[in-house]
Order: sequence, then structure tokens, then C-alpha cells
Amino acid sequence: MKKDLWVIGIILITLGWLSSCSAWEQELGKDLLPQGDRVFLFHDTIFEIHAYPVTGNPVVSSEISYDPTSKYLLGSLEDTIVGSSEAALFTQFNIGSFKHGPNTEIDSILLHLYIGDYFGSKDGLVTIQVYEATERFYMDSVYHSNYEAEGRYDPVLLGEKRFKPDVDDTVDIALMENPAFIQKFLDATSDTTLFQNDSLFKDYFNGLYFTATSRAQGGTMAQVGLSDPVTRLTIRYANDSTEIDTIEGRDFVWATFPIDEYYCQKINVFKHDHSMTYLSGIIDNDSALSPYCYVQGMAGVNTRFSFTNLDKWLEGGKVAINSAKLIFEVVPEELSGIAMDELPSRLMLYTELENGELQNIYDYYAVYQSDPKIFGGTLQTESKGMFFDTTYNYQFNMTLHFQSMIDGTKADNNFRLKIYNGVRNPGVSKLWSNLYTDPKRIRLELVYLKL
Repeated sequence: MKKDLWVIGIILITLGWLSSCSAWEQELGKDLLPQGDRVFLFHDTIFEIHAYPVTGNPVVSSEISYDPTSKYLLGSLEDTIVGSSEAALFTQFNIGSFKHGPNTEIDSILLHLYIGDYFGSKDGLVTIQVYEATERFYMDSVYHSNYEAEGRYDPVLLGEKRFKPDVDDTVDIALMENPAFIQKFLDATSDTTLFQNDSLFKDYFNGLYFTATSRAQGGTMAQVGLSDPVTRLTIRYANDSTEIDTIEGRDFVWATFPIDEYYCQKINVFKHDHSMTYLSGIIDNDSALSPYCYVQGMAGVNTRFSFTNLDKWLEGGKVAINSAKLIFEVVPEELSGIAMDELPSRLMLYTELENGELQNIYDYYAVYQSDPKIFGGTLQTESKGMFFDTTYNYQFNMTLHFQSMIDGTKADNNFRLKIYNGVRNPGVSKLWSNLYTDPKRIRLELVYLKL
């Protein structure tokens, strides 16, 4: 019995010691501060966020990175979520190894086009059409995705090719349909300066224009490597300067006209049609009450949002923000119709200035270059256990920017959510919006101190 009392006593003493060392997070360290300097850590969630889908601003879609591995979009996609989207292409080609001379004869003109991969279906046939551009492009000029193609190319077809999509493939297209284009090469043989001066050459040969269609359900969009060494224009020809022997017939040779990243401008042209979709009834309508918002690449759809009750939230006095995490929840696949493996891997957040210009938020400049993971924007997976469905979201750290807003140093209260690298990615993500009845709606989770 004495032994039992001894054990019980030890347990009671231990419990008393543990309870004396426990501290609630708001009490921890208070005894180290002067009586008037005690601070409290608060947690809050702001749901008063007004959001709706808007038409994306035109984006720079010409050559700016000078990267030979860059891929440009070509083709069309169609679904019931955002409607139809099309991507066309302009490009130039450089001076080649063509040797001018009398009695020139052209046997064939081929365009070799490298295609790295595809968005959409790879099951149906794809047809690429090629035309001659009729307007000069310049490397020191910037071109946007709404560049008007109409009137800037000869509508007479140079050539087309129908083929089955395959990854890392080279498509060879014969450009022999338009006699006027062939004649330009024949006429050029009498002017030797064209093949010695890049500017004169591109004044004469403005370049090429591409479109593509697909028979597959939902469409197909190719990723074309225009600056890849495989992509080039070649001509099989003969003239008096190429004949080196007396064999019967003419001695045909090949001339190559490369397309590179430094001297050949390239322009992606995007078009969208949202008609006959649910999106068409709410896009660009700031009074629309919808549970959904959208983001789409190719300057298609953005989500615009703002914090509507900041003044009311600040009525309790000034605060110091320790953490501000903005969260966008993804609509599940069974409701959105978008497979999780087709979702964009990263979104990007911007603040919208009064003149409509988009600017990266402060946290991007402070954090993204050193550690993109801290800034956020990547697709996140959340699982609460085997009895719960896995959910997906995009999260952004906007601590510095939100602090500047509540301090009054950043007056702009409009933001845009876009797809990261949307010029090269036609992807779509469907998000829960600001409808108050939805617990998954957009939210800003805060940790802060009251000053």
C-alpha cells in the first residue's frame, strides 16, 4: 500500500510540473517584455474577395528569349469549358547556301518542321497549311498575341501536310503549290545582293505563315521548335553554276535556309471563342454571381479579384503581417471536366495598375528569384486521410504586398491570376470563386500582430 501511495505521489508531482511549464502561444514570452509592450499573435481568414473571370490581355508572343529550345504553339483546341482556341504562326528564314546562276531550275522546295510534343489529342490526323507572309517583321520590334494575320499573308496556299502526331517528329511539307513563290527564287538569281545582305533578303522574302487543323475530338495543338536546327527551308535546284560534270541530265543540289533565334522573328497569334459555354455568360461581368473562376493560357482567360472590406478589417487598428497566404481551390475533376494531370503546373499572380498594366507583386521580386517554392503558385495536393478525397489548390505568399496595402503605400486593389508562361501553355484550370455559400472559395489566411 505504501508503495502505491509513493507511485501516485510521483505522478501527481510530475503532472503539476508539466502544467506549470505549459504556455498558450499568445502567452509565451510575455514575462520577458515590459508591461506595456505585450503583443499577441492573431490568426484570421479574409473571405471578402470579389472575383470573376476576364478576357486576358494580349501578351508578348514574339521572339524575346533567343532560346533555340523554345516551342511555339500551332493548332486548335476545343472543349465545353472555355470554347475554342487557335494558335497560328509567322516566321522568317535566313539567307541560305543558294548559289545564283543562269538557267536556274527548281525541282522542289521543302519546309522541315520539328515538333516536340502536343497538347490535346494525338489520335486524329493533323493538317498544317503554309502561306507566304507579305509583311516584313523586325527583330528589334515587339509583337503581341493579338497581331492581325488577315492581310499580312498571301491566301494562295504554298503547301500542306496531313500527318499522324508523333513526339519528337520532323514534318516535311512541300511548298510547290504557289507558282509566284517559286518564281521569286528564280527571279532572285539575277540579283546577287539579295543573298549577301540579310535586310534586303528579308525585304524580298518576308517569311511564312502557318495554320493547323485537327480531326481529333477536342483538337490538337503542336509545340513547334522553330529555332531547332532541324527546322529549316530547303530547295533542290540546279543552274549553270552548280553543274560540275557532263553526266546526262542536270546536277541538282540542295540549298538550306535556316531559321534561328537571333535573326528570324517569330510571332504566335492567338484567337479564342467562348460562345456556347457557361463561361461566355460570366466573363468580363463584375456583377456575375458564379461559383467558378477560370485561368487559361494563350491570353485566353484570367481571374480578376480584389479585397473588398479592408477598411472594415482594419478598424481594430494597425497590424504587422507575419504571414499572408492566398489560396485558390481547384474544382474537382468530376465537376470541372479537367483531368488533374492536365492542370497547369504553375499560376502567376499580378497586381493590376490603374492604367491596366500588370505588375508582379512585391513578394515576387523579394522571394521568387531566390526560392520560387516560398513564393508559391505551384499546384498543391492536399489529403486529409484515406476517407477523404484528395483536393488541389494553388497558394501564394503575398505577405510583403499585403502589408504595403494596409499601410497605404500600395493603393492598387485589383489583381490578376494567370497561367505561368501562358504564351507556351494553352492549359486551363477551373477554380472555386467567391460565392459565399461555398466553403472552398478564395481566401486569404493571415497571421499578424496588433500594434
